[in-house]
Amino acid sequence: MKSVSFSLMLAVMMGLSACSSDEASPIATKGEKMPPFQMMSLSGEIVDSQKLFAGKVVVLNAWATWCPPCRKEMPDLQRLSQLLPADKFLVVGLSVDNNLEDVKKFVSEQHVTFPMFWDEGGIKIAKSILKSFMFPETYILNADGVVVEKVAGAFPWASPELIGILKVIQKTGKVPPPDAAQ
Repeated sequence: MKSVSFSLMLAVMMGLSACSSDEASPIATKGEKMPPFQMMSLSGEIVDSQKLFAGKVVVLNAWATWCPPCRKEMPDLQRLSQLLPADKFLVVGLSVDNNLEDVKKFVSEQHVTFPMFWDEGGIKIAKSILKSFMFPETYILNADGVVVEKVAGAFPWASPELIGILKVIQKTGKVPPPDAAQ
């Protein structure tokens, strides 16, 4: 009897949610193509993610200036961006700060040269599409735009091991099994 009432309740709830006029936003899901979105550069330019990411392995890092692990890993992301060929790889930062000036100041002080974007308060992209609520969080996309990995927390991005993994992703479109990237 309990399973019947639970099933009935679930069906009613699903029916009610189907009547809602709110349109669900697409969510970044491992193994699926990253949903398209528009990002604002630190200079105010609107950039389409699909155009920017097209044909490249992308390391998309959601971060904030107020986050100590984010601040700590930023130099490593900068090194990674310099170690990888720009025609095949792209490191991208997506700040979720509330204040754009804080982001600009940090990027300038840290000499970050890879593309940096601002998602004010993380509302439009980080929370709704990436479903990120703790930072840093990094998504790795293959050249077809498929999310092949999601990394929560700070990471040694410029390590030789990770560079090897990224190169395998570039060639195969997939994360290699353990020890295959060396």
